[in-house]
Amino acid sequence: MKGIVLAAGRGSRIGDATTILPKPLLEVGSRRCIDFALDALLARVDEVIVVTGYMAEAVEAYLDTRSDAGRVRAVRNTELEAGNLTSLRAARALIGGEPFVVTNADHLFPPDMYTRHFIPAEGLTIACERGRPILDDEMKVVEREGRLAAMAKTLSEFDGAYIGTTSVGSAALGAYWQAFDHVAQEADLRSASVEMVLDRLARQGGDAPVPCWIEGLRWYEVDTPEDLAIARNGLDS
Repeated sequence: MKGIVLAAGRGSRIGDATTILPKPLLEVGSRRCIDFALDALLARVDEVIVVTGYMAEAVEAYLDTRSDAGRVRAVRNTELEAGNLTSLRAARALIGGEPFVVTNADHLFPPDMYTRHFIPAEGLTIACERGRPILDDEMKVVEREGRLAAMAKTLSEFDGAYIGTTSVGSAALGAYWQAFDHVAQEADLRSASVEMVLDRLARQGGDAPVPCWIEGLRWYEVDTPEDLAIARNGLDS
């Protein structure tokens, strides 16, 4: 199994912090943002592919300094103004026909994320949370009979929120990439996201993802200066 870390975006919402460093390299505690994704994935997968873009050279140089650099590869997404669907497309050739877990460089999960909280399976599973307030800009999910029925930020009725990591097991590869190709052909690539693939599968029915509801997970998403401050304070406490 491979891990995919989407780390190509400009991170414009976080403001001036990314004029010097790309968001994946911002310090949180004693680590960089991207370290959280890498450490968690490498506890489960054989290799991690990092999709770089904005300030790619800096991110790639940092990856080379890690002690596990031999298990981490970088590939560039040159479409910096496009949605993150193009980042996964950039990694597709390196993924080949292998199962994979895809996540974002700005999702700071604990090191046992994929060995305790969200364990990859043969099918298609997505990490979700409920039982807490769901913010307006979160990716909301609807579950029906144990499978994803809809996913969008604009849903007015929902069961919880997707927290940005998906496992595509060997049994789900064909259906996933078929849905991926449909979205890539039909959607506006300037805003096309990997979540649109999951929503398409949900609306098709039979191959819909299975939500994995996670409780008690201490994690952070770093989108804004406020998010960065919360993550730094939380991990220092």
